[in-house]
Amino acid sequence: MVRPIEAETVRLKAYRFQLQPELAQAASLFAWSHALRFLWNWMLAQRRDAFRASEGRVRVSYHHQAAQLPPMKAVFPWVGLVPSQALQQTLLQLDRAYVNFFEGRAKYPDFKRRSGAAPGIRWPQGVEINGRCVWLPKLGWVKARMSQRLEGIIKNATVRFDGLRWHVSIQVEQTVEVPAKRETPEIAIDLGVDESIAVSDGRFFRLPVASKAEERRHSTLCRRVSRCVVGSRRHARAKRRRLVFVRRIGNRVNDARHKITTTLAKNHGRIVGEDLALRRLTRSARGTVDVPGKNVALKARLNRALLGQGHAETVRQLAYKLSWCGGELTKVNPAFTSQTCPHCGHVCAQNRPTRDRFSCVACGHNSHADTLAARNILAAGQAVSARGGSREPAKREPTRLRRSLRLSAGIPAL
Repeated sequence: MVRPIEAETVRLKAYRFQLQPELAQAASLFAWSHALRFLWNWMLAQRRDAFRASEGRVRVSYHHQAAQLPPMKAVFPWVGLVPSQALQQTLLQLDRAYVNFFEGRAKYPDFKRRSGAAPGIRWPQGVEINGRCVWLPKLGWVKARMSQRLEGIIKNATVRFDGLRWHVSIQVEQTVEVPAKRETPEIAIDLGVDESIAVSDGRFFRLPVASKAEERRHSTLCRRVSRCVVGSRRHARAKRRRLVFVRRIGNRVNDARHKITTTLAKNHGRIVGEDLALRRLTRSARGTVDVPGKNVALKARLNRALLGQGHAETVRQLAYKLSWCGGELTKVNPAFTSQTCPHCGHVCAQNRPTRDRFSCVACGHNSHADTLAARNILAAGQAVSARGGSREPAKREPTRLRRSLRLSAGIPAL
């Protein structure tokens, strides 16, 4: 009897582990990070000066800059200590940043500061796993806290320093069976501030974001950092104390978000969500000198609360977890979903007298505002499916962002 061949697909999955390098290995990683920051700034200045001097007619490519690595190692011997793969990956990342800028997906690349986030050191090949150790070319075996077993073929590894510890992200290629479509009840979610996630079936999920007391504590830690002399030991201790406090809250929120999104993805085959434009929603209300804004402080607090929820990360996790479980995520326009009565269709701002209460002024229907918005979102998603429309929102045409170039001395080519 011949068994039917099941459909298979290839997917990429990343595992993140904490590294425990020795003192010499940690020193090498720090030195390599500063060298890669120097390489990024040098090549970024070279591209900017060439573009400016030629009035946009000359653009330096990746291959032109990669050819400069051997003479640069002769001029700066400490650059030669960095793995060649990491140097090439930095140039590739810079080239990708320019492509994203010219296609309107990102702003102009910035210069990396010494006090900023350390750039990642990436190895595209040669990475191995042996028990509790990770082999990184030119660094050797490094201890790691392997919290789970890797499944698949290792493709690359990226090492980063988050201000407290070193972490390695290992990307593997897995061959998995194509998940079957599930006929489970479909739901919709409404993303908010007080209630982080409101489900159309009446459930509510609240992420453990920073409380009022923790916000006051964070403000105190920020003031202590600002009062210290930059570069001093007291300044370093104050920054570390603040980072530990912020990281504890972030880990708590991320843990709760992963549990919530995993539960929703496993129990539902289709979820309808909002296509939120967070950049536009969290825009400042300060206005201009001629036309000053209104309720600026209130809008600023609302922006901080909205960004603290991390709704973009919630939607991202739902998207890939649903695809792994055989489900799908549909995004719809959320305009007026919290002001539309599902019974009579009346749309009015007065239908929502308070933040959490909906009361239609036309028919008198009463409901929880967030639950009603989720039900309207579900109805909009079902209408899209019935028309056979796209499951994803339409992407905007790339627009060229305004370039804010800095004036500085030119960087010669090697």
